Amino acid sequence: MKNFLLLLSILMLVITSCSNDENSSSSEDNSILPKTITYIYPYLELGSNRVSTLNYDGNKIVSIDEGGSRIKFTYDGDFIVKQEHFMTNNEGTQAIDNEISYSYENGKMKTRIFKEGITKEYPDGQYIVKIVYTHNSNELISFVNYSINKDTKAESKYSQGILTYKDGNLVKGQETTGSSVSTRVYEYDAKNNPLKNITGFNLLLNETAFSNSNVIKISRTETEFPNPVTYLNNHIYNDKNYPTKSTSLSSGGSIEYEIEYTY
Repeated sequence: MKNFLLLLSILMLVITSCSNDENSSSSEDNSILPKTITYIYPYLELGSNRVSTLNYDGNKIVSIDEGGSRIKFTYDGDFIVKQEHFMTNNEGTQAIDNEISYSYENGKMKTRIFKEGITKEYPDGQYIVKIVYTHNSNELISFVNYSINKDTKAESKYSQGILTYKDGNLVKGQETTGSSVSTRVYEYDAKNNPLKNITGFNLLLNETAFSNSNVIKISRTETEFPNPVTYLNNHIYNDKNYPTKSTSLSSGGSIEYEIEYTY
């Protein structure tokens, strides 16, 4: 699952900004979409430099290509119902290895199912997680995480949590696993998120990458480590107030990676 969600996880953490000009664009242009996203790491141990190319049908994302891998998106109307991750195998052909499927109720996300390690022997994956969401209000959403046995399909609850939204942005996420509580608080700018115009992304929960604005600060606390750990992120913007370059800083202030966008 970590391999499958690496791209989305990076997007979640680094589509953020800090700018002297906090004025949002005076007019909305929903046609602005990122064409490429380039990832740059200062050290090889932090990651490999690469370029992702995003392909569209109108404002619907069709696929994301990155070297020998591809993420394919499937829609039902304007709802994203599936993401499939393909890797190039030793024979030079692409085969699916991971998948995320989504279901909706009353226009809102109801379930998300992760399947990792898809093979001929395990077509449903060797590692399966289901998340069930309950929309208590437009701004407060609770969720329960279940692990699914790859053989028996039996479900076992292992954590639960609450998501808090404001103005289309995830501002707080709290998850409880046993006696341990993990909390993340997000602060935003007033600029445009690079992915805000992609159809269906706004319905995908617990992902700051798909918020309306850009995270400028992340504060993390854990039961075992109650002192907050803070991460800052910087952006350079174009004249439409969309980021063209993002820099993610560790809690110690060093650069973890940079991202460059073309539109």
